[in-house]
Amino acid sequence: MPNRIIKESICTSDSVDQLSWFEEVLFYRLIVSCDDYGRFDGRPAIIKGRLFPLKSVTDKQIESAIIKLSTAGIAKLYRVDGRPYLQLCAWERHQQIRAQKSKFPPPIENEPDDSDCNGYQLISDDSKCPRNPIQSESNTNTKCDILPGANDAPDHPPVISFLLNDKTEYPVYQDQIDKWGKLYPAVDIMQQLRHMKGWLDANPKRRKTKGGILRFVTSWLAKEQDRGGGKHGDDRANCQSSGNTRNFGTYV
Repeated sequence: MPNRIIKESICTSDSVDQLSWFEEVLFYRLIVSCDDYGRFDGRPAIIKGRLFPLKSVTDKQIESAIIKLSTAGIAKLYRVDGRPYLQLCAWERHQQIRAQKSKFPPPIENEPDDSDCNGYQLISDDSKCPRNPIQSESNTNTKCDILPGANDAPDHPPVISFLLNDKTEYPVYQDQIDKWGKLYPAVDIMQQLRHMKGWLDANPKRRKTKGGILRFVTSWLAKEQDRGGGKHGDDRANCQSSGNTRNFGTYV
């Protein structure tokens, strides 16, 4: 197994900052365990056995962490001949490839991004994401939508909208809320979306771009999930009045 490269810029990566401690550890262990093309078996039981042989973790923990890597634009989940696999984004741009052939099949071209993968509900368009937190995060304008179709305009009206830095409104539809509800089951999604809207309205200098608003939303929800869900929701709404801004304004 060749040596793998991790640059110090990973410490300030917006993508990695979205991850919990366990998700981040999983990411690093994937870097040193996947094949020379950045690919690995996508089955949670295999990942658990290979990456955490001395730790007591569950398949469910692995599955949730892999989904989060996907939504953060760090990994792509896909199926070939009915079997799940994963691939770290833009691997070939930042790691030295010595092997002539991958141990695992590549993603199928034009594969739907919301296909099911051994229980995973894939919701990221990682195959189009050239950002890779293994290396530099200098290209912050790269577009990598977290929810496919989030920029489409369905026939039904949005449930809520966010004011962006260009003073346009970003609509959020029910299908997005439903997907977030599955990803972050401990969180009252609508209540947190209201908190986000209020925070953005009250902080015009920190409003997000159209390309960055989804990272802001999923980062917020992921941190609420890690904190135990909606029972902590008022902390965000009161963070400005208490003088404790923490990291609520630095998701993007």
